[in-house]
Amino acid sequence: VEEWGPFDLVYGSTPALGHSCDRSPGWYLFQFHRLLQYARPRLGSPKPFFWMFVDNLLLTKDDQAIASRFLEMEPVTLQDVHGRVLQNAVRVWTNVPAVKSRHSTLASEEELLLAQDRQQGRLPTQGPAALVKNCFLPLREYFKYFSERTSSL
Repeated sequence: VEEWGPFDLVYGSTPALGHSCDRSPGWYLFQFHRLLQYARPRLGSPKPFFWMFVDNLLLTKDDQAIASRFLEMEPVTLQDVHGRVLQNAVRVWTNVPAVKSRHSTLASEEELLLAQDRQQGRLPTQGPAALVKNCFLPLREYFKYFSERTSSL
């Protein structure tokens, strides 16, 4: 990542399942949005700026709608499918160009079953390091393209 040049990343998430917290999941969203406002670069800054908010399937439908309104985009659902078992699903709001759902969006019934399984502690949560790595690895091509274009000018 260092050879791509300097860029800024703001990352936030709801707590992983199994972690106790005194706050509602929506609180983490609002804190992230507040930090995002402070961290945004000035207009015209050449330094790339990325942000990512991850919901570990804790936000309610109303909270998701609020997140989409505040973050000005719809989330993508990232999930791993091993055979017929769905694992590590999260909802992600981000401006990272490479982040797209690797599979179709979960049906409401599947999402409900997955959330119930996660609340019972059956499925592990994808860690932040793995998630960021998976989402940022495709950015190599993004930075390669822009560095080639700027060096040829």
